[in-house]
Amino acid sequence: MKIILSIILLAISINLSAQKDKASFKKINKALKLIETQYVDTVNSAAIATAAVKAMVKQLDPHSKYLSAESLKKNNEVLNGSFAGVGIHYQILKDTLIVLNVVADGPAQKAGVKAGDKLIEIDSESVVGKSVNNTLFSKKLRGKKDSKVKLKVIRHASREIKDIEITRGSIPINTLQTSYMINKNTGFIRIKNFSRTTNYEFQIAVMQMQMNGMKNLIIDLRNNPGGLMMASIRLADAFLEDGKLIVYTQGSHSPRTEYKATVGGQMETGKLIVLIDENSASASEIFAGAIQDWDRGLILGRRSFGKGLVGRNYTLPDGSAVRLTTGRYYTPSGRCIQKSYENGNDQYNKDLLRRYEHGEIYSADSVHFSDSLKYYTDSKRLVYGGGAIMPDKFYSMDTTYNSEYLRLLNRYGMINYYAGIYFDNNLEDLNKKYPNFEKFNKEFSMSDDMIVAMNDLAFEKYKIKGNEEDINTSKEYIITMFKAYLARDLFKNGSYYQISNQIDKMVIEASNMIKGNRAFKLHGIHD
Repeated sequence: MKIILSIILLAISINLSAQKDKASFKKINKALKLIETQYVDTVNSAAIATAAVKAMVKQLDPHSKYLSAESLKKNNEVLNGSFAGVGIHYQILKDTLIVLNVVADGPAQKAGVKAGDKLIEIDSESVVGKSVNNTLFSKKLRGKKDSKVKLKVIRHASREIKDIEITRGSIPINTLQTSYMINKNTGFIRIKNFSRTTNYEFQIAVMQMQMNGMKNLIIDLRNNPGGLMMASIRLADAFLEDGKLIVYTQGSHSPRTEYKATVGGQMETGKLIVLIDENSASASEIFAGAIQDWDRGLILGRRSFGKGLVGRNYTLPDGSAVRLTTGRYYTPSGRCIQKSYENGNDQYNKDLLRRYEHGEIYSADSVHFSDSLKYYTDSKRLVYGGGAIMPDKFYSMDTTYNSEYLRLLNRYGMINYYAGIYFDNNLEDLNKKYPNFEKFNKEFSMSDDMIVAMNDLAFEKYKIKGNEEDINTSKEYIITMFKAYLARDLFKNGSYYQISNQIDKMVIEASNMIKGNRAFKLHGIHD
């Protein structure tokens, strides 16, 4: 009898729930129908429906959101690791696009585009003047694969005008920004986000560095917002032994799902340090959490963002989509990565600002955890839950070179801009004098005359003028970053970090920690 009564009550509950859901749908549909048929003026039903979807999603967590068809396309390009375009890296100088370099074997290179070319027309339309910007060029140069685009360029050395037709092709969006040997047995890899190509890029980079003697590795995930969960899981798999839990997900409508390491990881031995900061989120935190919980490596830096929600895109009839949270990420020890959003989205979005205001960016003493959030790693080290990954060793934001003068230079992108001007004025001489990055890195240096020229340009454009004290405080940073930007223009992105890392205190600290062994022993890290 009790069993029959339970079944009846369950059936009633399900029926009531279904009726409630049906009533909600009817409410929304009737409201839209009333607006369409009874409102005083003619309305745009599509726009109202979009606004309604946005309003509904806004009632949820901070990471559920509405995606327009265009936003969905761009999001998929990042996750897939490619887009259809021509394959050039460029900078806008004096209201004109100048080609810095071209993607190897890409459509632009095959069509004859060269570094230093200045773009003056796209499909017979002028693209020179104050109205040009990155959005304009992205829109005009990207397009459907195998479609054609006609360019008119001015060749750098000869000033000859050339007409070039390019057939658009697939352009890779590399997620590894650089990989190189930082010393004779330690490699460095910086990953900007996680996509379908990340694991392949990582495998190639590690293989090449292992051939050059790499035994230890520094992985830089600072400012990495995340991306594909599976890409992060595969990266962790390279470091963890077969069968070890990497992450599990769980939600009200999603049962617990576990993801474990498989056999044969490329980097199951050797010292590992992972760099994180307050902008390392989601997939970055999955990787850092797994490495920390299994004591496989040291986490160095500052408390991560705290985004641990599983999101999935659901396409709508008009090609747009809603990204809905379907679960939460948990590290192997059981820590939930997601920080609280119980005080609403506005307060949630101000979290990083509060960290600055409370001094957390500069001191680990400003971070406090509840005793109820204690968890333990594989070797019984104490770690805390409550959202985000707290590093094993805190490293404050570097303020060594800070000055008001430098703040303004960075605000207006003047160091990068002057590097582009110098590239334009000296391209042929630079190519002749520095045929490869190694020679450039060893021999090139920004002179005092160049610093004066940059200062004069900064004053001419933005009335920026530093006093002697400010310039001396920031001089090493300016010299190094100018060289890094110029290296990127001449030799592509990876070279930028090989130079900028030379004054990056956190990278230097990580390298020194690997050379020694004290920090690894202190934390019981397996290497």
